[in-house]
Amino acid sequence: MKRSDVTKVNLFSKALVRNNGIARKIVLAVVLFSSAVTAVITAVELYLDYRGDIRGIHERVESIRKVYLPTLVESVWVVEPVQIQNQLNGLMNLGDIEYVGIVSDGKTQWSAGTQSSKRQIEIFFPLIRGNSGESVSLGELQVVASVDNVVSRLWDRFMLILVSNAIKTFLVTAFVLLIFQAFVGQHLEHIADYLRQFSKNVSSERPLQLRRSEGGRWRPDALDHVANAVNQMREEIMRSGAELKASNERLASMVKNSPLAIYTSDLNYIVSSWNPAAQRMFGWSAEEAIGQRVRFIPKDREHEYDNIATRLRNGESLDQVEAVRQRRDGSLIHISLSTAPLFTADGQPHANIFLVADITQRKLAEQQLQFQAFHDALTGLPNRLLLQDRFEQAKARANRANQRLMLLFLDLDNFKSINDTLGHDSGDAFLQQIATRLGTCLRETDTISRQGGDEFLILLPDLDQVDDATLVLAKLMEQMQLPFDAAGQEISTSVSMGVTIFPDDGTSFESLLKKADMAMYKAKSDGRNTYRFFDGAMDVEAVEHQFIRNGLRRALERNEFVLHYQPQIDLASGAIIGVEALIRWIHPQRGVVSPARFIPVAEESGLIVPIGDWVLREACRQAVAWQHAGLPELCMAVNLSAVQFKRDSVEQSVINALEESRLNPALLELELTESILIQNVEGVLNSVKRLKLLGVKLSIDDFGTGYSSLSYLKRFDIDKLKIDQSFVRDLGSDPDDAAIVRAIIHLARSLNLRTIAEGVETADMLHQLCAFGCDEAQGYHFARPMAADDVASYIRQAKITAVGPASNRRPV
Repeated sequence: MKRSDVTKVNLFSKALVRNNGIARKIVLAVVLFSSAVTAVITAVELYLDYRGDIRGIHERVESIRKVYLPTLVESVWVVEPVQIQNQLNGLMNLGDIEYVGIVSDGKTQWSAGTQSSKRQIEIFFPLIRGNSGESVSLGELQVVASVDNVVSRLWDRFMLILVSNAIKTFLVTAFVLLIFQAFVGQHLEHIADYLRQFSKNVSSERPLQLRRSEGGRWRPDALDHVANAVNQMREEIMRSGAELKASNERLASMVKNSPLAIYTSDLNYIVSSWNPAAQRMFGWSAEEAIGQRVRFIPKDREHEYDNIATRLRNGESLDQVEAVRQRRDGSLIHISLSTAPLFTADGQPHANIFLVADITQRKLAEQQLQFQAFHDALTGLPNRLLLQDRFEQAKARANRANQRLMLLFLDLDNFKSINDTLGHDSGDAFLQQIATRLGTCLRETDTISRQGGDEFLILLPDLDQVDDATLVLAKLMEQMQLPFDAAGQEISTSVSMGVTIFPDDGTSFESLLKKADMAMYKAKSDGRNTYRFFDGAMDVEAVEHQFIRNGLRRALERNEFVLHYQPQIDLASGAIIGVEALIRWIHPQRGVVSPARFIPVAEESGLIVPIGDWVLREACRQAVAWQHAGLPELCMAVNLSAVQFKRDSVEQSVINALEESRLNPALLELELTESILIQNVEGVLNSVKRLKLLGVKLSIDDFGTGYSSLSYLKRFDIDKLKIDQSFVRDLGSDPDDAAIVRAIIHLARSLNLRTIAEGVETADMLHQLCAFGCDEAQGYHFARPMAADDVASYIRQAKITAVGPASNRRPV
């Protein structure tokens, strides 16, 4: 639009204040602000004038006291009435003084003027005359000043200021309105007109342009920013409109191409829209469905349909309700239905929308998952969850019929070797054949379950007596010994079974399973390939095992372990050359617990490692303590466990014990069992070499009872062989034991190793060992294991008696 086409705006033709809310607010703001400023300034000015006038009155009154009062006192002293009156009249000439008087004895003696003002300042000055060194009071001078003139002058000034400021305010307001209309108002009206036109034609491509010249010193200004914002809003609205149109098109495309069946109906379920997915899912085309009430509800499912219809009429929305529908060809499909009512602007339902997903495949998968949740994936047998459920059902029947049921725990013997030899695939095929063969041995009412690995559970319900299952157990044992064919390989195996009976051995599944497990391990310990019924002794043994295990965890913390020491004798000289440290557990309730009972548990649980560390530290500490007490240096023999070697902690434990105690490493002898040396030979060999570098001695404990190999005697830097007491015990009566002992001693001598015999209990044993050339011995014949203090006493009191050719003495 050209500027020449724009109608000129008369700034005074539109009744600015009357028709313009912003103008009214500006007028009000200017008036209020001007009035407030005027009021403050006027008040300050008037207050300052008032203070000045009052100060002048006080100054004039003060001048009376300073200038006129002395003269007046003298006049009153000599009582000169005329002179007194003249002086009072003269005071009246001072500004704003309207009355003066001399008061004596409560009466006015002389006065001038009258007190007629409403506002006064009244002051009294005492009249005092000195006479012969004394002050004589002659009365008081009363001075009254009028404030009425001050107030009158202030009021006149106030009215002048008020009128002048009102005129200024009017002129400023009018000027501001003119400026506002010229620079702001007309442009705002133009913007409003543009927006009204734009609201009628959103697609208009004409942007907003203000009716003023381009450029300028302070441009762009706020109006330019408003115009730019309006144009940006116009572009955003046009863009949003385009996006909305595109969105509607996409929505239509989504409905058309959606994999979900989407259709709408009126409140009577007459179809009003039907997308292609609905046609594919149900079989009716859009032409056939729209305008009709599609009959896809199976007759046996009409109650579900009625329930959905009722909820829709009540205004409810349904999300992913699973249902069954019938296709046009009569086949059934499982669907997930989401539906909701559609409402008019006033909130009244007028139609329904349906979104349907075909979940037939998912339902089949769920059924498969349901099967897998309660069955073993490899064999298809029920798993523990399903077995436990069937146990509860069988238990209920047994209680009603006063019957028994039996739970079997089967474990394949040596299955790990089959897996390692033939591979896991052959192992899996073998387990599947096991499951099949077990099924041929049982009734249909029996349940076989795979626990995992090579463990199976069998539930035999509805037994009138235990003997009813005896034939089943025998058949199972027989069938399991027959060879299997796994991937062309013939495999022979056997099973170990534990048997528990309900209700004799327990009433809960967990308790029966636990006891069946105990019975199975009993069968394995009894040679495998057999079955064992649970008995109370197994339970006692398990409880004892757990008691010891729990107690061991606290024994170190509570200092319940002590070391006893058994002297070791040099047979050539009869001297005490060392001791063996033997651990004892002093339990607070049970007293002394035998190492034979708690050492295996400690090794099984891994607690032997911290216990072994404690033994090493305590033994080294005690050896040094004996030296400090004046005893001769003794070699301290300490047993090591295979578990300590497996944890790779032996070397550091020995170093820590030697450093803490400051014991000479040559006085520490570590006793190793043969089982340590033959497991992980290279790793143990490296550990042994590092231990030897520390300077400690090494001996093989219980030599001859395990895998005695000459190769490790050659490779490991061993110092001593310890002959097991099982050979020494029958040395005098068993020629074979005597031959073994003699052979061990000769072997050690040929390898430059020393020998020590343990378990020497009689003089005959001692004489025979001396005859064979054994180097050292220990046993009850010399001394029992004893506490540290007793060892010290034993050494100090030792006496020598005859023992052999080299010496006919022994310690007593």
